[in-house]
Amino acid sequence: MNEKFITKKDKPEELILVKQLINECKLDEADQLIKDFEKKCEHNLHIYLLKCELLYYRGLQQGQYEDVVKYAEQKYKESLGSGNNLLSIDILLIMAHALLFSQKLDETINIIRQAEKLLKNLSQELPADYKLRAAYLDYIKGRYYMQIMNADQAIKHSEHSLTLLKEFDVKKKFDFFLSVFSLSVYSLDTITRIHIYLKGDYDRALKYCKQSLTNAEESGNKWLIGWTNMAMGVIYGFKGELDQSIKYYENSLTNYNEINFKQPAGFTIAYLIQTLIDKGELERAQQLLHQFEQLKDQQKSKLVNLYYLLNEALLLKISPRARNRSKAEEILKQILEDEDSDFELVIKALTNLCELLLIELRMTNDLEVLDEINPLIGRLLDVAEKSHSYMIQCETYILKAKISLSILDIKKAQQFLTHAQKMAERYGLKLLAIKISNEHDKLLRQINMWENLKESSSSLKERMEFARVNEQMENMIRKRALEPPELSDEAPVLLLIVSEGGVPIFSKLFTKDLSFEDHLFGGFFTTINSFINEKFSEGLDRAIFGEHTLLMNFTSPFFICYIFKGQSYLAQQRFQSFIDEIQCNEDIWNSFEKFYRSNKEIQLKDIPSLDLLIDEIFIKKNDSLIENLFN
Repeated sequence: MNEKFITKKDKPEELILVKQLINECKLDEADQLIKDFEKKCEHNLHIYLLKCELLYYRGLQQGQYEDVVKYAEQKYKESLGSGNNLLSIDILLIMAHALLFSQKLDETINIIRQAEKLLKNLSQELPADYKLRAAYLDYIKGRYYMQIMNADQAIKHSEHSLTLLKEFDVKKKFDFFLSVFSLSVYSLDTITRIHIYLKGDYDRALKYCKQSLTNAEESGNKWLIGWTNMAMGVIYGFKGELDQSIKYYENSLTNYNEINFKQPAGFTIAYLIQTLIDKGELERAQQLLHQFEQLKDQQKSKLVNLYYLLNEALLLKISPRARNRSKAEEILKQILEDEDSDFELVIKALTNLCELLLIELRMTNDLEVLDEINPLIGRLLDVAEKSHSYMIQCETYILKAKISLSILDIKKAQQFLTHAQKMAERYGLKLLAIKISNEHDKLLRQINMWENLKESSSSLKERMEFARVNEQMENMIRKRALEPPELSDEAPVLLLIVSEGGVPIFSKLFTKDLSFEDHLFGGFFTTINSFINEKFSEGLDRAIFGEHTLLMNFTSPFFICYIFKGQSYLAQQRFQSFIDEIQCNEDIWNSFEKFYRSNKEIQLKDIPSLDLLIDEIFIKKNDSLIENLFN
């Protein structure tokens, strides 16, 4: 290999030591060494890069990145005049990293493009240097795509970064911003956060985070160790393993305190307080809040202050005293009005404020409280949509469904569940999609109960309990991991295809149930078109037909229906597989259109391959069609 390592020939000994001190987060010592070296040797190009790195870590320490961006811009222009493309790229990458942490995404993408252009010139001239910078650039891209919530691109670039890094000897240090170990931590952290926040796959997130923590510890960088310990705390918190969560938050806090990184320490304290509240250790949470108050007074950071206010509100919110809950409501509204509140603050403020108002709704039975709740839910959906947070959107639609049930708007509840499941399916949230499907099935099974409640004198509080509104609100606030649901095969009854005009084109009866056959041929065909049109026009994908469930799909010019007994989720997968297969098979689809134009009904003997397809999907239940369900 021809890697270019840091050597005495490349750099004076003092600057090698500066690099080591920065990586160990001994920033004051590194700063003094740089100043001493500048007095002896002005205009050394290596000093520019190390000073950029130092300022970057100062930014991490204080939560402010303006200085590093300003200095990097200046030195980047000077580096271009020197013809040192390697130095120019390194400065650009540090600048991009700082801009990412500042949430300045438009500026970040511009810097990425500049770095890409310069990097192309290194591919042939310095292959090892090229690969190392390419790995860092891929990490930056992965982080950028994560922040705009494009999970697929984020994972693609982060994994490519890791692939490139594996080609190097990680036991040696390179002439670059971080060691290979440290860079791998960033890429692994990006993948971890995607699985936490975008996919809700906490087990997979934990796997990546453990690997990231191992690499962080190998790097010896206490900032990275604190960072990954905090991520471990988040994952264990979502999994409901609160003791483990507290342990990792405390580890994170210890590392941040050792290097005097006050702003990251503030965020860790915020998460630790919330976990202690969940665990019921309120006295300790209150003590930590006092420590947090001292830290935010020292830090004088607007964002740290907002996180302090959030935790103050969360402690007030669980008080039995109405005045304290009222104070919590005021603070949460203050956070929502502040333009410096970040995405996480806004989401937490909205969900906790919704919970407070739902408590008031249960206690008062006053439907006017809904006039306050609905705009909050609307804003929650809007924020989640703009940030591409599909899990939050889906969970919010479930909440809307349960609130609709509570006010006995059954049709609206079904529509929200249908919409939520389609969104979960579209964005690969499979466990959530199954949960929503099961919720919809349960609603259909209880449809008579809900219809009867319309005629009863039940209170709003009782209906909210039946709908499990509080349980859904808890899920959204705590973000607990979804347990893998039990899935069972359905019992197929009827596959039916009718034209838009209601004329039967094809039917396949699976059952030997004579009562169903009598019902079917006694009048079902005469009413099926109006029934399907009614349900489908309401935005629903399923309905109850006696003791059976009916799935519907409009694929012009046909309505395709599947009637079965049992759970819906796997039935939906098979139903969709059948629709995809007949559309992709030209012989089958052309035959359907031919019989449709001649106004004739298809028999299985007319299309032998159709009989085989139905047998594979619905009778043999060949799961090769849905084998990727949990991959």
